[in-house]
Amino acid sequence: MLGWLTRCLPGFSLIGLALLLLCAFTDILQSPLAKKFLPQPPISSPGQEGPWSGLVWPQRIFIIYTLWLHVHTLAFTLRLVWSILTAIRSTREVLQRRLETSPISSPQSPQPVDQLYSDQPISPVSLSSPSISPYDKKNFVSTHELTEKELVHAIILPNYSEDLHTLETTLRVLASHPRAKSQYEIYLAMEQKEATATDKAALLMSTFENSFLDIHPTFHAAGIEGEIAGKSSNVACAARRIMEIHRTELKLDCCNVIVTVMDADTHLSRDYFTEILRLHYAHLDEADRSIYCCPILFDRNSHEVPILVRCADLMWGFAGLSTMYPRTWISIPTSVYSLPLSMAEKVGGWDSDPTAIGEDMHMLLKCYFETAGNIVSRVVHSPASQCNVSSDSSRGWRRTVDTCFARYRQALRHMWGALDTGFAARRSLGYLRFHQRCSFLHPRHFALLLLLWEAHFLPAHLTIVMIFSVMYKIWTPTTHMHPTLIWAFTITEILRAISFLSMNGCLFLYDRWHKICLDSRMEDMHEANISDTGCARRVWYKPQFLADRICFPIAGTIFGAIPTLHAVIAHFWTDRLVYRVSKKPTFSLDAVGLA
Repeated sequence: MLGWLTRCLPGFSLIGLALLLLCAFTDILQSPLAKKFLPQPPISSPGQEGPWSGLVWPQRIFIIYTLWLHVHTLAFTLRLVWSILTAIRSTREVLQRRLETSPISSPQSPQPVDQLYSDQPISPVSLSSPSISPYDKKNFVSTHELTEKELVHAIILPNYSEDLHTLETTLRVLASHPRAKSQYEIYLAMEQKEATATDKAALLMSTFENSFLDIHPTFHAAGIEGEIAGKSSNVACAARRIMEIHRTELKLDCCNVIVTVMDADTHLSRDYFTEILRLHYAHLDEADRSIYCCPILFDRNSHEVPILVRCADLMWGFAGLSTMYPRTWISIPTSVYSLPLSMAEKVGGWDSDPTAIGEDMHMLLKCYFETAGNIVSRVVHSPASQCNVSSDSSRGWRRTVDTCFARYRQALRHMWGALDTGFAARRSLGYLRFHQRCSFLHPRHFALLLLLWEAHFLPAHLTIVMIFSVMYKIWTPTTHMHPTLIWAFTITEILRAISFLSMNGCLFLYDRWHKICLDSRMEDMHEANISDTGCARRVWYKPQFLADRICFPIAGTIFGAIPTLHAVIAHFWTDRLVYRVSKKPTFSLDAVGLA
């Protein structure tokens, strides 16, 4: 019963919001039964009328709540501005470190690390170099400090019915990294029920067996009780295989393996892994409880998809990026993240039940609660290159419609992750049950709960309140509205306008960051002679990108609020969703510079 109640918390919140609007703006509270059992607002004495005088309690609550929703939305956009500015600066620093920093071999390293940032060793740059910022000096790890052996990166590539070309391209990008042969273990996390899984795995292994330290296929068996088919189950199965291979190191507590989970179409720069190495040794005392996440960037085919799909993916990327500002309490990973194998083993690995469909956030929450809130979020400012969903249809209106429907299915799967709110609620109650009040009252815990509210409650609540407020003002003459209610509607309209302008500022800054990241990726692809990865530049003055600045609220409603409503209402009777893989685009060999 507790599981169902907590699972349906977002749905119950919608019922509560509906009851609030009903009680606040109908005559239901004036019935004799309501007057008998419900508290009534105090009657003001003549000459003592205040701004709340004449308002029933639900109206007062509505005013406070609608102001809170709009203030929080504005705070989100301002936080996002800060995050993008940080991303621009930090991404440049990452690229600068690649050019200026080259470690020398450590006597204790079984594998030379002279290719940490480049293929050929160059003279290391002194910390006194004027081109390195104070921030960089503070977080710089000199090569003389790298006295431990290199990290091994166990990379999980979950896939089900993915196009072979998509997987080959992703592996070619990883194989182009200088340390792929010595540090990368690839795990092809497949579904056993896929008819071509075995043949596909065999082909990929034969093609890339000499490109990596090792490559293994894993096959998640169908029909296991309590498990669902999807990314979470595939990752869980692959993680168990990784633990088996590294069991000896785990027992001896000398495991230097970092597990990275990514999507089948994700392209990661070599900087992603070298930054993890840098952060690992810069914070060695916290390395065993650190989880690494990076922003995601849709820079491959966004110029080809419908504007609403492009805007929806922008908002999805912004949601994760907004938690990656300096000194944040906790960052939420989106699609791509890494963590030590030792921590994954201690928390019991990845879950594969229906509540873990959003396995990135779910694994973060599991690590958080299993460590009593002591995990550390570290941002890797080397963004993951992603594709927008595509369609098999030919060009034209049919392709547009099919792509929008595919994006809605993907959005529903994302919003199905609202089940994590119930998971977090149950684990939070466990803090109180076992008298761990210090953990429950820690600011980091409140920050986490606020992010969950922002992800699983805010989109639907804000949309409902906005639509209701607009319709109520249209239907109700101003002379029939309470002055405080008029004031609240006016303030929220101003807050919405400021939020709209702030989001336009975010899009302006995003275009600058997008160009930096895309130029770097395309240069890497040119050096690696990989020419079919796709390239979608954002040219701000072109009409299709100017339209992004107007259409993002519509996309946020269609692919954010509505799928949230769909998911949380469905959770009243089921927690299972059929996992459907989104179609990925195929790029031609000369598709390297499209605008």
